[in-house]
Amino acid sequence: MVFGQDSTIYYTTTTGKAASFGQPVAIAVLPNLVAGAKRGPQVAVTENFVVVTAVNKAGDLFAYSLDRKKGRWSPAVRINDVPQIAKEGFQGVTGASKGIFHAAWLDLRADKKNKIVGATSRDGGRTWSANQVIYRSPDGTVCECCRVSIVADHNDVYVQFRNWLDGSRNLYLAHSVDGGKTYQSAQKLGTGTWKLNACPMDGGAVVISKTGQPLTAWRRENTLYTCVPGEPEQAVSAGRNVTLAPGPNGPLLAWDEGGTVWVKSGSQSPVSIGKGQMPSIAVAGKTAWCVWELDGQVMAERVTL
Repeated sequence: MVFGQDSTIYYTTTTGKAASFGQPVAIAVLPNLVAGAKRGPQVAVTENFVVVTAVNKAGDLFAYSLDRKKGRWSPAVRINDVPQIAKEGFQGVTGASKGIFHAAWLDLRADKKNKIVGATSRDGGRTWSANQVIYRSPDGTVCECCRVSIVADHNDVYVQFRNWLDGSRNLYLAHSVDGGKTYQSAQKLGTGTWKLNACPMDGGAVVISKTGQPLTAWRRENTLYTCVPGEPEQAVSAGRNVTLAPGPNGPLLAWDEGGTVWVKSGSQSPVSIGKGQMPSIAVAGKTAWCVWELDGQVMAERVTL
């Protein structure tokens, strides 16, 4: 787990048998760290490395890399190759294999309009490739204040974002089959549409299931959906800030509604686990952890699947 407090980035871990997380360790101080509304530090893990990404108010995105064998964090490395263009602060990072990581973010380069831009590291987050524009809306900008999600497995990379196209704020998915070198045309998710002249500030999540297919979760109006690309969306519940992880009994979802955090495993009914908002969730074996925000504190609950 990673989180930001003031300008400090913290990292902590737990094992499957532990009843709580360990004492957080300060990775670094990033002055003017952005940390609200899922804009905070993001984490990705592979066999050899842990990579944490974080953005400051100036609009620069940095990576910090932990060599898991040596146990040491690297100094900050700036990912964006044009300065101060990630001003919205929404960004994501994922591990694809032992040393390969991909990042994606909202980017203002060239025309001061938000587009989806990405980069790849092949050395565990120490250095990053030249930045690549993954998607640019023909209507000028993608949705300005919604989370960007990214997941990868070897050469397959998926980037999910909320678009702003023809007056609608629908979720789209971009897919690379060559390790992030090129991306196919972004695909709209679901059959419905959301005409909205405002930003919902709610981006959803994407994971790769056991079958190798991507599975997405997102909000339209006040309803949360899951969706396999190319298939109709499936309603889950009312709510917002949905997140998603692949579980042994089917997808594991968490969201908040009316100041309460909810968790749903597979076909089971949703269960409330506490007051708060902005949940994140992760699965290891038959155990999951859900963490969320409540009055400026990080809350955590172990979930048995």
